Amino acid sequence: MASDAQAEETEHELERDLGELSEEELREDSFAGELYRGLANHRLIDPDDPDRRQVSLSWRRAEEVVNRLRRHVGEEPLTLAQTGGEGRLTERVEEALTRLGWSVRPLDTSSHDPSHVSEPNSPGPEGQGERDAPTEPPQAWRDADAEADRR
Repeated sequence: MASDAQAEETEHELERDLGELSEEELREDSFAGELYRGLANHRLIDPDDPDRRQVSLSWRRAEEVVNRLRRHVGEEPLTLAQTGGEGRLTERVEEALTRLGWSVRPLDTSSHDPSHVSEPNSPGPEGQGERDAPTEPPQAWRDADAEADRR
């Protein structure tokens, strides 16, 4: 099983390989969207070294990878994460990934996947949490309880 560090290293290798896509492909908004959807909800595997080189990107990480590639060719970033179609693999994206030496497999979401790279957990905003939690139920609930008690 892949460690977190190994998964991150593989993500960088994947991104480096994706940098070999043509500038024309990376500049095209529709291809960028297809690439995002093809990277999201899939396990990407190097068929020559499947035990070491495999990774699955979170939706946010897939968006970041695509947008870093686009910035590298002078294009503006796109809003891609959670825009729908995550996991849809078009023929041209599959061909591009295959050309770069990666194969695509469906992502098994039934258990934790150590090759899944996502954002680290972060604390909530300052001042939120137990300290600010209400100590009493909402007024509507208290009114409903009082009405039920009267019956």
